Amino acid sequence: MDDDEKTHFKMAVLALVTCYGPDPNQAVLMIKNKGELSRLTTMNCDEMEAAEILLEVNSFFGFLNTIDAPPKEAFN
Repeated sequence: MDDDEKTHFKMAVLALVTCYGPDPNQAVLMIKNKGELSRLTTMNCDEMEAAEILLEVNSFFGFLNTIDAPPKEAFN
């Protein structure tokens, strides 16, 4: 691993560690391999809470994808 990958890996592991111990966070980890179904692992949440987390993520990325978009009037 190069230095950037090591830094990113450390950040990911530290984020997962916060899901254990006193006052744990909740997390949903999705792993997608090319050509295969995604694998989903939840930490400290049930199916409904996991669905809520995924909806928040969807909204967040929808916001990021449209933040610099022109107003809808410009599409007419």
